[in-house]
Amino acid sequence: MKKILLLCCTLFAATICLAAKEVKITVIPSDAKIYIDGNYAADGITTATLKKKDGFIVVKFEREGYVTLETKIFTTDKRKAVSYTMRRDAFFDVSVASGLVNKYFSVKISKDLYTVDESGKRNTELAWKMIHQVILNYFDEIQTTDMASGFIQTPWLYKSFPEADKQIRTRVSVKESNLGGDLTFQIKISSEVAPLIASQRDESFQEIDRIVKDLEPMISEFQARLGKL
Repeated sequence: MKKILLLCCTLFAATICLAAKEVKITVIPSDAKIYIDGNYAADGITTATLKKKDGFIVVKFEREGYVTLETKIFTTDKRKAVSYTMRRDAFFDVSVASGLVNKYFSVKISKDLYTVDESGKRNTELAWKMIHQVILNYFDEIQTTDMASGFIQTPWLYKSFPEADKQIRTRVSVKESNLGGDLTFQIKISSEVAPLIASQRDESFQEIDRIVKDLEPMISEFQARLGKL
């Protein structure tokens, strides 16, 4: 009887071993998030259970500044530990984060750049010339100029980064406003990104809180030459 019981236990243990196994998963960088079958597991290192009936698990690694990596680990894989290294996203090396993109921010214009006559009429020609100068340091042209309503806008400026498989487009919009009686420009720097292969379609672009490094100085130049944020 004891032999039969021992045999049953052995067979049961063998069945479990065949039905499931554990594998250790590590990733570089060590703070990358690991997802298994769509569910968050851990950062950097985790252990996953592979069930024979499932055939495989889907593992995904995500970390800002790196290209998302997704792979499958099959139950037929005999390794007890696997390691992956994520590839640096080249787009993050040519752009910088900014909290001022894709929304209007205000620049209070220096009183040296406009005058107000006795009747209270304001002459803003010099201020608008200055805003044109700043923008044309970074863009080849200004697409829309409506001085009567106090609005200008550039065309989209496209920059492609094949090594990152991305294209980013940037546009500047400026409108005149009055805050507390002072001349103020409302400035919006629109920044959007799309996969390079799909960048011919407008709907492929999505807003991103980053700006191309070449254009980042434009924000501080608005402040330095026009007034203050």
